[in-house]
Amino acid sequence: MSVRSSCCALRRLLPAAAAALFTVADMAAAQTALEPSRASVGTLEALTVEGTAVVPAIAGETEVSNRLNLAPEESPATVDTITRETIERRGLRTFTEAARTLPGVTAGNIPGSPASLSMRGFPRGNVSYLFDGMRAADSELVARDFDTFNFERIEILKGPASVLHGDGGLAGSVNFVTKKPSLAANSAEGLASIGRFNTLRAGIGGNRVLSDRVAVRADLSHSRSDGFIDDNDSRTTQLTTGVLFEASDRLSLSASYDYFRDNYAASYYGAPLVARAAARDPSGIVNAPGDRVIDAAERHTNYNPLNAVMESESHWLRTRAAYTISDAWEAINELSYYTADRNWVETDSYTYNDATGLLDRSTGRIAHNQDFVSERAYAHFDGDLLGLRNRFTVGGEYKHTTFSTPRRFGTATSVAVHDPDRGHVPGDSAANFATRVDYDSRVDTVGAFVENALNLTDDVILVAGLRYEHIDLDRRIDDLAADTSERFGRSFDPVSWRVGAVYELSDDDQLYAQFNHAVSPVTNFVLSNMARAQFDLSEGDAIEIGMRNRFWANRATLTTSLYQIKQNDILTRDPNDPQQTLQGGRLQSRGVEVALGLDVTDRWRVDANLAVLDAEYADLVDGNGQNLSGNTPINVPERVANLATYYTLARLPFTLGADVQHAGAFYTDQTNTIEVDGHTIFGASVSTPVAGGTLTLRGRNLANELYGEWSGYSSSQIYIGAPRSVELAWTGEF
Repeated sequence: MSVRSSCCALRRLLPAAAAALFTVADMAAAQTALEPSRASVGTLEALTVEGTAVVPAIAGETEVSNRLNLAPEESPATVDTITRETIERRGLRTFTEAARTLPGVTAGNIPGSPASLSMRGFPRGNVSYLFDGMRAADSELVARDFDTFNFERIEILKGPASVLHGDGGLAGSVNFVTKKPSLAANSAEGLASIGRFNTLRAGIGGNRVLSDRVAVRADLSHSRSDGFIDDNDSRTTQLTTGVLFEASDRLSLSASYDYFRDNYAASYYGAPLVARAAARDPSGIVNAPGDRVIDAAERHTNYNPLNAVMESESHWLRTRAAYTISDAWEAINELSYYTADRNWVETDSYTYNDATGLLDRSTGRIAHNQDFVSERAYAHFDGDLLGLRNRFTVGGEYKHTTFSTPRRFGTATSVAVHDPDRGHVPGDSAANFATRVDYDSRVDTVGAFVENALNLTDDVILVAGLRYEHIDLDRRIDDLAADTSERFGRSFDPVSWRVGAVYELSDDDQLYAQFNHAVSPVTNFVLSNMARAQFDLSEGDAIEIGMRNRFWANRATLTTSLYQIKQNDILTRDPNDPQQTLQGGRLQSRGVEVALGLDVTDRWRVDANLAVLDAEYADLVDGNGQNLSGNTPINVPERVANLATYYTLARLPFTLGADVQHAGAFYTDQTNTIEVDGHTIFGASVSTPVAGGTLTLRGRNLANELYGEWSGYSSSQIYIGAPRSVELAWTGEF
């Protein structure tokens, strides 16, 4: 049977596999001759912080930053963790909303790449996405704007992480940690909310202990909204499940099945820049050549055809087995299978035509079929080396990805700026689409990794890691219009490494530093053409120095980090022949991030963060031969700040909240000719205990500011932020 046939068969079996998780759990619960509950072997005591600070992970364990079982205060890296408490208190409904609260992170939800992040000076495409520590090849394709209800926490590791998770992710890595089954106790949680734009959201989930060895968990969320853009209603459904089986005091088995589906009608691709004379209410939020403006009167207008759609459906099955070999050694095996279908029917580009006064539009039909299998096995040691505590991990993994995508592109009828007759995307035929190409890709990766953490003294930990990968890319491109076919392949053998140290100045203060050498493809492997596939991987180096502090009787936490990242060998053009693409460009960024969490009193909480950076292309030439060195990358503001505060009244059962988010100006093009103004938006909330939970009335963008938050595929289209909205939500246990 072929790999593709096997993947198709697995896709059909996934719904049954989800049910099988619970069947296995019931069978395991029925076992009678089981050993006593599994003891904790070599586990560090978790360090916790009261409050809801969104700060680098001083609190709790993190999965994204290491496989050495290091406590957060032992890691020589900055990890921002959005906890369950923070998600509920701040009313963070989606991943995009959550990410924007973190130091130096901005996010956009463009249809082709939902939940894209800009971080530490690097534009979208430079962040890796993981689910419970599992990463797919070209993981940007996996990311969606997930509902936060299903997650226990969201972790973001800042800076390159190739040594941990493979190629890519020079800006950082995101790890979605789903709610896990627990043997501690039964539980049930719920969520219900209603808001402006006919927005409804609901979630229900819980943990069930079947025996002293077996627990199961399931969480289901659903949301729907008409949205603030015409005909842009959306539906999302998300299911996460899990089974935990402590088979013995040495063997722990777990499995999870996740399902996600979203559907957006007439997807929103941003507001177009138009001539000032053509605008009914010209705004000043964009500075662009040719006196182009965003028309505030068309804030809600959609220029996509009436039958446009963006939809996706994915299934992810993961298993994990952990066996304690001895007091010092543990073996872990992780197996994962992911499959997804995505579909776009759209007009993603509309450009103002001075001659006609209309918006000229492109049109397209795109589909994705992606299958991914991962097998990772490693051993972990936690014991003594020459009288010093030493933690050591060695392992390997194999990843196999198949990806196919039919792509159809053409032109659509032009439409008026005001009251557009949007029409329909035509059917798939040669007459309707001049470009008709089918892509098929296969990526196989074999990797080996080793990490080590040595407690050199009671106060100093040295951390090092090395990773080698062999990557095979095989691509076939069938051009139906030209009746041609080409097949090509390429192999890569990257090596990544890092070294770092943590110095404990006191029980409450740590100084850390690290150096990373990482690799990243110049374009998505599964979407590369023959020309791009011939280029080597780009390489990046990063250095970071940071400090974590607790003070004021543990009522305050402060984390400060300084970093510099350089990416070499990005694609540029030959200055003597701009039509010739070559490697040799460079992108670099440096900056500082500060995050503060403060319990002013027992009733008053303040969280704040600030990021200041300087990002630029150190060496870049465009297709016109123009030298872009010194220019700022797209969607990268140089200032990002967040402030949130909550106060619980002494005599009344109410908590008052307020928050401010600020992002500086950013460019939509590499030539830095189109600049979107920075913005500051305000929110407020009031909450009270109701029926075992919390009832919250929340307002967002209270000043109803018109602002641009992201740019998409066209530099002349700006994604406008949501206007003022109000939401009433209940979250709690029952």
